[in-house]
Amino acid sequence: MKDRYLAPAEPLEHRPRTRRRALILLAALGVAVYMTIALATDAAKLQSALRQLGWIGCISVLCLSCANYLLRFGRWKLYLDKLGHRLPAFRHLLWYLSGFAFTVSPGKAGEAMRAFYLREHGVPYSDTIATLFVERLLDVLAMVVLASLIVRVTDAYVWLLVGAAFAVTLSILLVCRPSLPGWLDGLGSRHPRYAKWLSAMASLLRSSRNLLKADLLAAGTLIGLLSWGAEGLGFYLICRGLSLTVTMAGAVGVYAVAALAGAAAVILPAGIGGTEIVMTMLLVARGASLSGAVVATLLCRLATLWLAVLIGLLATGYLESSRAAGQLKTAP
Repeated sequence: MKDRYLAPAEPLEHRPRTRRRALILLAALGVAVYMTIALATDAAKLQSALRQLGWIGCISVLCLSCANYLLRFGRWKLYLDKLGHRLPAFRHLLWYLSGFAFTVSPGKAGEAMRAFYLREHGVPYSDTIATLFVERLLDVLAMVVLASLIVRVTDAYVWLLVGAAFAVTLSILLVCRPSLPGWLDGLGSRHPRYAKWLSAMASLLRSSRNLLKADLLAAGTLIGLLSWGAEGLGFYLICRGLSLTVTMAGAVGVYAVAALAGAAAVILPAGIGGTEIVMTMLLVARGASLSGAVVATLLCRLATLWLAVLIGLLATGYLESSRAAGQLKTAP
């Protein structure tokens, strides 16, 4: 049974190995470039900040980020289980984490790359994309709730919260309309040229609707609040370690608002640039020095976004090496 998952019989026909390697190298280059920029910005202050945080502080922040990834994997696994796909837990975790290698893409759409691994084990693309879509919706909803923690302090970003809440609500209402998939199937029958794509969209909507039932919607939102709240708490530990005057609720709110601002700029890969600017501005507005705010922001992004990319690269490398070894082992 174990060899079955290490060496799938079906080859990856839809994703050439060279293209896969190019994407992995591109993600690795992104990590290297960002870390180089971060160190070049003010290496001395970054080192000083790490000393202020200490080993316990640094490990605590990293553990909170890892808690975020594991909680979200639990939600992901729950969704695929509900869609009828029960997969080996450890291998499934690796497939999930591998998507993080491609987080640095507009709208984090690159995380859909994990669909290629899952497809080899019987999970249709429509179910994987639907799970990713619902996961994103509930992440935005959780961020709106967490971001509201600083609304009483500043209303500068109320429009962002209202817009995000409206977009999520509208998306859920549209997806949950039972007549929509049937309408798309009917449209495909009248336009055979587009029937394949319309049928795929209908399947995606059916899977998404199944994941947005009341119990799963409540559970998914709660997991989103806990997971992103954990990273917000990590940001608070960074701010406290740097002696920045911000409360726990304020730090979580700043983190969530900055994440929403980055998500709003969908053309920016993983919100890079937008998130950092908003996070720094909010910290400065709350009394932090500009240099202190910049360092806190860089440390936060290194400990959240870029840690995820690094873990994703490691998971992808392990999966690719295991698959290559399995192919060599079973080759005639």
